Amino acid sequence: MKGALSEKSSGGGIRFYRVISMCGAVGSALFFVFFVLMLPSEKELIWDRVLVFLYCSYLSIYGFKKDIIPHKYIKQVYIGYYLIATQAILSCALSNFQPFNFLILFIISQICAYSFRRSNETLVYLIYICIANFLCLHFISDISKDQMNLFTCFLLGATFFQYTTSRIKADFIFGMKVKQDLLRSLITKTETAILLTDEKGRIIDINPRSAELFGYTKEEIIDQDFKMFRKTELSPEEVELGLNELNQNKFWIAEALLVRKDKSEIFARISITMISNGGKQYPVYRVDDITAIKNYQSEILAAKENAEEATKAKGQFLAVMSHEIRTPLNGVIATASLLRQTQLNIEQNDYVDIIKKSGNNLLMLINDILEFSKMENGKMQLDLQPSDIGEIVIDVVDLLRSPAESKGLKISANVLNSIPPRLMVDGFRLRQIILNLVGNAIKFTSKGYVDVSCNEVLINKNKVKLSFEIKDTGIGIPKDKQHLLFQSFTQVDSSTSRKFGGTGLGLSISKELVELMGGSITLESEEGKGSIFRFFIHCEIAANEEKTPHAIANSSECDYKGLKVLIAEDNPVNQQVLRQMMTNIGIVSEVVDDGSKVEEAMSRESFDVIFMDMQMPEMDGIQATLKVRASKVKQPIIIAISANAYSEDRQDCINAGMNDFLSKPFDLDQLKGILQKWIHNPGSIEQAA
Repeated sequence: MKGALSEKSSGGGIRFYRVISMCGAVGSALFFVFFVLMLPSEKELIWDRVLVFLYCSYLSIYGFKKDIIPHKYIKQVYIGYYLIATQAILSCALSNFQPFNFLILFIISQICAYSFRRSNETLVYLIYICIANFLCLHFISDISKDQMNLFTCFLLGATFFQYTTSRIKADFIFGMKVKQDLLRSLITKTETAILLTDEKGRIIDINPRSAELFGYTKEEIIDQDFKMFRKTELSPEEVELGLNELNQNKFWIAEALLVRKDKSEIFARISITMISNGGKQYPVYRVDDITAIKNYQSEILAAKENAEEATKAKGQFLAVMSHEIRTPLNGVIATASLLRQTQLNIEQNDYVDIIKKSGNNLLMLINDILEFSKMENGKMQLDLQPSDIGEIVIDVVDLLRSPAESKGLKISANVLNSIPPRLMVDGFRLRQIILNLVGNAIKFTSKGYVDVSCNEVLINKNKVKLSFEIKDTGIGIPKDKQHLLFQSFTQVDSSTSRKFGGTGLGLSISKELVELMGGSITLESEEGKGSIFRFFIHCEIAANEEKTPHAIANSSECDYKGLKVLIAEDNPVNQQVLRQMMTNIGIVSEVVDDGSKVEEAMSRESFDVIFMDMQMPEMDGIQATLKVRASKVKQPIIIAISANAYSEDRQDCINAGMNDFLSKPFDLDQLKGILQKWIHNPGSIEQAA
């Protein structure tokens, strides 16, 4: 095996011819003794055997020299073949070609013919034997003509047989040599370091890449243990695992930190395979330098972590900014709502409408940015609740009917009657999708109609597939621009943005929400002829539920007299707005500016409802709620009021023991709606708590 990976490996060939030479010397000596001592009367030359013995002995000794030149040595061995053949032919001739002598000649010539490397060398050798035998038959031997003809035929047949078999052998060896040369060339030129070891792990050969990779010379690596390259030795568990892999799969791959001669370190992937030779197993190590790959992976991981940190920071910034904007915006929208309740002339009503409309537009913008932030952070989640799909569609159409009719557009809704009345769906998100698509249809349509339809495509036991279609007769979208629509912050062109406004987030958010609901959204549009947006969602049919009294919203006006309300809010403007809203609907309320004062106020008086701000300086709304729920006082309805609009904020409130959530900004109608939900009858407050 030694030398198998080397670029030039002729040691094995020299050993073979050295052995042949030693066999020739021993054979000549044995035959010399046999004929001299056992057959002294035979016609046998002495000098020829002495000559062959001396020459073969010389070749045997010379074959061990370290500075031997392989091809010259092999040529000298070939000369020995001719001497041995000549001596054997003379022995046959002097014995009149007795069968024993002829058999010895045949065996010797066969062995020598097989030992030549090339077919032409074998042919020349066999021709020489034929000619020498013919000459001996005619001039030296003393046999009859019939015997001569018989030996001639036998000689020709034997020569043909020897040449044919030698040719097959030579072709086979040549093919093997080509494969070996190809393999040796691949091993030599590969970028993988290859090391051959014995059963004890001692390195017996390497390819040039191994020396280059580790910075040693070949002589410094040979006879060393592969452990010399490891920074840390394998643990017993790792060794056992590797041996099991080799025994079962004949292959083992591992990554390790290796050390070069100059003490520098490299990450390497080590592959170990087993090859068999002479009944022994030899491990072959293949070592690939993956330092650059590891460094690249580390850079990617670091970049990913930095990007995640940046995204997280951006999300936190957006959440904070949303809270800070929503708080004063609540004062604007709520004050406009209160102002509408006063006596105003036509001009003043118009101004109030402008304030409220602008506030709502700003709120939609903030909501879009927050939704986009959730999308980027992967925090967008569904809150599945039993919902009436028809009611959601009708509500959206009714909400947008006024802006549509103000543009002279006809807006209609068509919901298939066979759709189950209660489906498990995130009604808020579905409403948001339809609102975005219908709002866009109205925005980009100057005449004609906007039609909204909902159909039941598939029903399977408890699951339903719903298909929605929003069709308009608007400006349409060029085919080469349609792929841009569902990308964030993108509109068909900049002029569209200037003319119609918008952030370009609505459709990208809608697409994300639809996919979150297990569906997809498509567009069919032609420039100047309108557009059709289609999307479908999957949902389950809701189980029949008994509606608890306190959870039923009453659409009629409630009598709020006698209701005791505590407002926990630290912002002075919102304190004033909330208190005035309560006054307008006949509720006398008390205000505290910190969560720590809630318990103190409840110790003085019993409250039916607490409007609890989530963020207050000394004690926030969550902590204050936990203290209230842990106390033994009469438990009130607690409604969170917060500028945070994330679903997890709502869930935090519910987990803390709050009953409902009112997101800033809100107007008087929303405030009345949530009160109606929880005070439908006097007993509902106690039941809700």
